[in-house]
Parts: sequence; structure tokens; C-alpha cells
Amino acid sequence: MQTPGLFVQLDELNNNWRVVHTDGRPHNPEPDPSFDGDEVGHWEGDTLAIDVIGIDERTWNNFTGWFHSDQEHVIERITRPSMNYLVVQVTIEDPKVLSKPWTSAPRVWTLGHEDLLEYYCTNNQDVDQYKALKAKESGGDPSGNK
Repeated sequence: MQTPGLFVQLDELNNNWRVVHTDGRPHNPEPDPSFDGDEVGHWEGDTLAIDVIGIDERTWNNFTGWFHSDQEHVIERITRPSMNYLVVQVTIEDPKVLSKPWTSAPRVWTLGHEDLLEYYCTNNQDVDQYKALKAKESGGDPSGNK
């Protein structure tokens, strides 16, 4: 979602969102660390460049445990070549963890045109409850029986 001076990204996973100011403001000089960090963006032609600092050290850069320090600086570049997909490339600088900046390969994200769904997490120790949720999701017997 975009308005003049603001970009809002909604994410189905964990019902997250992020707000990126694109009105030319600088970073907060002393940001409180947060999971999304202090984010400011600007347009470089058709590419949205998002600059992020102040990322809470309890977060990871990926799902396999790539940790970072309080000095991490992330630059995301997002382009939308068509209505059907985005291309995202990320550069990470972290002088306490990396010997030089790391830049990802461009990643293509296909855009769905469906409504965002509620994300929910259950106590998976209760196997019957989990089976019932999976069955309900697939239109089967809510008791979990086949």
C-alpha cells in the first residue's frame, strides 16, 4: 500500500506489517532497536530503496540462524516489472559480523491476487487439535478422521 510519503507492506506470515516513510526524512539518530528496525525509503526511478538500521539483535537474517550485530545496515531494493511479480535484492553491511557487504541475487516474488488470510499458530503438542485444523482447512472431517 502506498500513499505520498509512505509505503506500508502487509505480510501474511505472523500478520506482520511494516511502515516505511518515503518523505525524505532521515533515520532517527538514536533508534530504539526493533524487529523491523528504523526504516526510511526513497525512489530511484522505478525502484524503491529501503534503508534499515536499528535492527534488534534477537532477529536473524534468514530462517537458518544467520545472526547479526547492532551495527547491521540493510538496503532493500524492490522493483515491480509487472502487476504479477516483484524483484527484491538485499545488501547487508555489518562490520562486526561480515568482512565485506553481502548482496543477494535478485529474487522474484510472484504476487497473489487473493485476500490476505489470518495466520495462526497452535500448540502442536495437541495432535488431535492440529489434525482438526488441517482437516478443516482442506474441507475434510473436522474431527481429524478420514
